[in-house]
Amino acid sequence: MGKKVMNPVLRERLEQNFKLRTLYERAKSIKPVDAAHDFSHMERVAALTLQIYARELESQEQRAAVDSELDQCIAAALLHDCVPIAKNSPLRKDSSRLSSEKAREWLNEMEFANNAEIDLIAQAVLDHSYSSGRIPTSLLGQALQDADRLESLGALGLYRTIATGVAMGAELFNSEDPWAEKRELNDLKFSLDHFFTKLLKLPESFRTDAARAEAHRRADFLRAFVTQLQSEITP
Repeated sequence: MGKKVMNPVLRERLEQNFKLRTLYERAKSIKPVDAAHDFSHMERVAALTLQIYARELESQEQRAAVDSELDQCIAAALLHDCVPIAKNSPLRKDSSRLSSEKAREWLNEMEFANNAEIDLIAQAVLDHSYSSGRIPTSLLGQALQDADRLESLGALGLYRTIATGVAMGAELFNSEDPWAEKRELNDLKFSLDHFFTKLLKLPESFRTDAARAEAHRRADFLRAFVTQLQSEITP
């Protein structure tokens, strides 16, 4: 088995910023509610946020991100689900608000950055959630939201959808009406329904050019999966 590969920018910033490294270790201690929201998800979202932010900044302002901006990307990604709540919990709608409040608390305790930067990170965490319907206005918020949504698409999205469904006790699909021709979609009860209530709609919600093309590519994978599944379960 090879060694775990970490995004080089993430690794460099962790090596150079003690406070960021401390935050990383603290975030690692958060107990996930399911395998889809484990710490490796946080790391991948951090790597994607860094990539999207850097590309958008280069496109919009023709400059590279400075270290403080990179650290904000990483902090927001590590903390975007720092208050884990199961998808089928009645508190789920409050998840991003609670995570934003906890993120602000931790960052203030650590004196991680100045007040304006902490406000920016906390706002990005608040705005990232799909269920909240919020539209981020900062580049950090847009990059974080797109990064988290990319994780819901493609092969990883397929893995994570099944993992979340298993954790909730959902069935893979409704065996009597898998395509919801005569019933309402219910993605808390049937994992396949989640493709139609959310996943295949996601690419149209992306905020950045840097992530939108990748979102469509990953959604194509999910559509191919659905087509294959249909050929296997439809008489």
